[in-house]
Amino acid sequence: MTDHPDGACARAHVRCSGCGLPAPVVTLYGGPMADCRHCHYAWGVHHDPVICWRRTATDEGLIARIREAAPLLVAARALLDEVTRRP
Repeated sequence: MTDHPDGACARAHVRCSGCGLPAPVVTLYGGPMADCRHCHYAWGVHHDPVICWRRTATDEGLIARIREAAPLLVAARALLDEVTRRP
């Protein structure tokens, strides 16, 4: 799906109710549809590119903040382990 403001959709998959595996969302028959290649099941889905893009951008911001905080959390854990080992 290339109708997103910044290009391709990073979330263009939904879980198939038949086999449980991710099925890609593609434009078929004039609208977005999920097409499971594993169990050959297809169904129409609602896909709003703007809302999806905003959600993806929010998730990317959260991931960036977690990556910034991870080294500090690891260092704090090591310090706490050291403090608790002292008699």
